[in-house]
Amino acid sequence: MRKIYTYLKTFATREVKLPYILAITAFLTLSIFLNYHYHVSSNMIGKYRGTLNHFFINIVFYSLPVFFSVLAYIYFYKRKDLIKNASFWFVLFYIICSFAFRTYFYQYTDWATAMNKGVPDNFLIRSSSQIFRALFVFLVVYIYWKFSGHSKETVFYGFRLKGVEVKPYLFMLLLMFPLIAIASTQPDFLRRYPTFAIFVGGITFNPVLIAKISIYEILYGSDYIAIELFFRGFVLYALSRFMGRGAIIPMATMYVFIHFGKPVGETISSFFGGMILGVIAYETNSIIGGIIVHCGIAYMMEIGGFLGNSM
Repeated sequence: MRKIYTYLKTFATREVKLPYILAITAFLTLSIFLNYHYHVSSNMIGKYRGTLNHFFINIVFYSLPVFFSVLAYIYFYKRKDLIKNASFWFVLFYIICSFAFRTYFYQYTDWATAMNKGVPDNFLIRSSSQIFRALFVFLVVYIYWKFSGHSKETVFYGFRLKGVEVKPYLFMLLLMFPLIAIASTQPDFLRRYPTFAIFVGGITFNPVLIAKISIYEILYGSDYIAIELFFRGFVLYALSRFMGRGAIIPMATMYVFIHFGKPVGETISSFFGGMILGVIAYETNSIIGGIIVHCGIAYMMEIGGFLGNSM
């Protein structure tokens, strides 16, 4: 934990400027309020799901946190050189369009239904969602990694096991345990977790159902690995080539927006979690710690939701 504390202290003292943080805080506060008060992500954007317009609306949606945080960075850190850097803007648009397409992609629903002889099955739909979204992220990140020349400079965006110390991340999970335990008593949390409840319903647990839940949970974890690769790996590394540690806050700001629709406490905490994991990934050149923490929290929330709904 001492190393992690040192990383965070270095980031706070060398990189953070109060006016910039205040601007980001004000932007996120307003965005979270508007989303959860007017249900922007579900009512205004979600109604276009299944149409091509959903893709273009997602581009606009994810552009908001990216461009606000980047332009604020340029202003407060006096980095006008970035405005004329075409490569920098290309990376930003690649990031936004890639994730917008991931959110838009819905055809797996039709494929899964067709596999089941035209009968919708929540297990197949949710499982195929995890598979295709994770594979898509790996694909777009791999394409950029290969053709940008980064493959000659770095391991695949932080997939580096050598030198990774596991204990600090296990300690971080231990700190999260009481918070998740408390959350597991809240109605807002229990309505969303465990996520496998959507295909369990009132079915009595049996070997087939347990096998389905096990398969689903493995695929559920793969999606979180893909998210770590995208944000703490690709986004952070690609932007840090232009912004150094300054890439951490724009990455964390965009990361908040992908949590809209989840319990508000989870959305708020995603900024701090994203920033902490971003600092660790930047300093260690590895996303393995983030994968441990992210997957660990995700599975604790699944267990907490299951136990909370069982009581």
